[in-house]
Amino acid sequence: MTDEPGEKSTLADKSNLPRRRFLKAGIVGISGVLGIAYLGIIGRYLAPPAIGSDPLLPVGKADDFALDSPKLVAYKYGGIEQGVYVINTSDEGWIALDFHCTHLQCAVNWISAIKKFACPCHGGVYDMKGHVLGGPPPRPLYRRVIRIQGNSVMVGGRIG
Repeated sequence: MTDEPGEKSTLADKSNLPRRRFLKAGIVGISGVLGIAYLGIIGRYLAPPAIGSDPLLPVGKADDFALDSPKLVAYKYGGIEQGVYVINTSDEGWIALDFHCTHLQCAVNWISAIKKFACPCHGGVYDMKGHVLGGPPPRPLYRRVIRIQGNSVMVGGRIG
């Protein structure tokens, strides 16, 4: 080995070649992993939830629900607090409505004086069956699976 400037730079270039390849491969690999993770997140957001995928859980006795009077029932599923309005309607029978506004997922409240659901965040208004009456919500409240077994009211996952 000599200390000539030309030879030294050639050796330096050769020693950096594997490092550059390694860095390029690392950047490409990390970018690929992040891209796949990002696509997974986007796909999960865009994919609709499985219809009725939650198991049926008991939320009360049928006798505890007055006719045409929505009752908010809270329960835990998968360690997460859930809320559903259970309604025994005079014309449609039993329905269960998710308590989240379809605009930005705020919790809606039943206002018995006007017989409507109201979202306090942006003024969304729904009728007793969850249909949009006003405000920014893009669609009705989500319905949930509901079954009456004996005197027990059972509620499951979203329908649609």
